[in-house]
Amino acid sequence: MLTYNPIKKPKRKDRPWLLFVMSLIWVLGTAFFHSPWEPYETFVFAVVKGIIQNHSWLVPYVSNLPYLEIQPFYFWIYSAFLKLFNINNIYSIANSIRLINTLIIFAIVIISARIGSNLSAFKNGRTVVLILISSIGFINNAYQLSPDILTLLGFCLYIYALQLHRNLPGISGWLLFLGLLFISINFTCEFILIALLLLIILPMVDKYWQTKSYFLTIIIGIAMFGVIFFLYCYQLHAVNADFYTQWQNRYGTLHNPDGYSFSRQLFNVLAILSWYTVPGWLLVIWSIYKRRMRLFKDKIIEVNIILAILIFIFALLGGRSIEGVIFPILLPIVFIASLEIDTMRISIVSLLNWFSICIFGVIGIAIWLVYIAFNLGQPKQLVNYILQFTQDYQYTFNIWQLSLAILITFIWLFMITRRHIRGRELVTNWASSTTYVLILFLSLCLPCFDAILSFKPLVFKSLPYLDRKACIVTNSEYSSQAALWYYYADLNLVPSFVNLNFSVCNQAVVATYDESIIDKSQWNIVWQGKRPIDKKVYYVIKHK
Repeated sequence: MLTYNPIKKPKRKDRPWLLFVMSLIWVLGTAFFHSPWEPYETFVFAVVKGIIQNHSWLVPYVSNLPYLEIQPFYFWIYSAFLKLFNINNIYSIANSIRLINTLIIFAIVIISARIGSNLSAFKNGRTVVLILISSIGFINNAYQLSPDILTLLGFCLYIYALQLHRNLPGISGWLLFLGLLFISINFTCEFILIALLLLIILPMVDKYWQTKSYFLTIIIGIAMFGVIFFLYCYQLHAVNADFYTQWQNRYGTLHNPDGYSFSRQLFNVLAILSWYTVPGWLLVIWSIYKRRMRLFKDKIIEVNIILAILIFIFALLGGRSIEGVIFPILLPIVFIASLEIDTMRISIVSLLNWFSICIFGVIGIAIWLVYIAFNLGQPKQLVNYILQFTQDYQYTFNIWQLSLAILITFIWLFMITRRHIRGRELVTNWASSTTYVLILFLSLCLPCFDAILSFKPLVFKSLPYLDRKACIVTNSEYSSQAALWYYYADLNLVPSFVNLNFSVCNQAVVATYDESIIDKSQWNIVWQGKRPIDKKVYYVIKHK
């Protein structure tokens, strides 16, 4: 039995206002303010603070050390806004960065909806948004401060430019330029290489792309990107030739041979995709089954299929962190997954719908029970178990947090209790369930969770044991402790490139899993601390 009438257009229950409310709640959830968390947040805050205070835009510094792990274009977006409004306080910096990051996420949602609305499916923009905000990979990137989210925006602009190339070749060229610029901020050049390869492959495999408007679009986009990127490289070489060479070597590395195994890499890629693209990959299988060879009749779907293949190949052959390479595949998965929602059989819809309601319902109940336990102080074993992972946390009742939690719970119950749902309502229910769990957790548990992940208490407890007027060394470059102590305490930690014993400083901040790296014949440990969830221990040591 089908979930639609093949003669009439399917009617929708997920009204535009419902989509708007749910998307707004989801996106605003990313702006919840909290301390910097790992892996990138400490560096983002520290680098932006360094740009503002040191006025060094081309070569950002953290603790007086050039930081070019990520292209500075990423940090310029935040720094320009903060400079414009003269924001210098560390807490205001953090909150402003999160607000700007929320706007970037909102741009991804809007552009994805525009792309989806022009695909060969009925009123597809809404469906694309719902699949996107329910995807685990997108949640993983959006709910933490990560450069990956700007790269996703770059791929959105890139795909949208190709969609507009026939009607608006001039505007599409500008969009392609911005897309390539944002794509290029990655740690290595693989994403920009994938984007350029795709532009070459398209006219080779399909005559549809062999047009003047297409070539005009890519000429404008590539030429403008090439000029900006060349000027950046030229200026970087002029400012710091040695560091430019290091950056060039790192950025140009596409394969890491250390311990590389094709079979293990293939298994790891498939394992990550199995959870990272949920629920999209389930719907992709259905779209491919229903459309088969007709998939390529939609030219933007053709773009997405080739893009997904290229990303998969580079992830397979790179030999590096899988998630750091595979995450842009979310966009092709989402667009392909949205095509055949209306043709899903009622048995499949019911199964997936009840699965999502049960899973997210259980998670929601668990969050409510933890919140109630903190209010009642019972059972003590559970409360004490959670508190042992926190730092300096004391629970306080907040009526606004409770009100938001009650509101999102009622919205979720309203969304999932509609009868006679079809494929589109299945996606709505899944998206509303993920939104419910996320916002419920943030409203009831964020202060406690922040006390678990925050580094602020750790840094402040170490300060009485440090002489701020003397130099302080640390045991590695581009280390999280360099970013943390600079962001919170304005302390510039000098990296020890060889060995702590060769440093000119008489004190050090060291982070390590193994205390034996500290030569106790040369150094005294005057303080040590760690986050309860960490195995890594932070030490303040001084020369004997």
